[in-house]
Amino acid sequence: MRTPSFDLSLRHPDMRKRMTRRLPQDEWLFPNINTGGVVKFNEKGGIVEAMGDLTGGAHPMVTSMREHKGYLFVGGILNNRIGRYKIASADPSWTSPASYWGAKP
Repeated sequence: MRTPSFDLSLRHPDMRKRMTRRLPQDEWLFPNINTGGVVKFNEKGGIVEAMGDLTGGAHPMVTSMREHKGYLFVGGILNNRIGRYKIASADPSWTSPASYWGAKP
């Protein structure tokens, strides 16, 4: 997403350098840096479902997620919390490590 302030920062590299050194990341001029989202794909690469937090209030900058026992857990490297979302159609006994690599011997 482009904004006038973002375009201005692209034209002035010295300003970008000062900005990255002096301001915390959530105050940079780049749009949508604090939004978070997760997309579920089918085996052919089609989007099945998408969830997002465009306000950045609940879980900004999602960098990781894992489904486990009927829940989707989301986190981010700059977050101070882990989100948990109940998946209505998920199998509550499904655990991803065993499903991906088989049961431990």
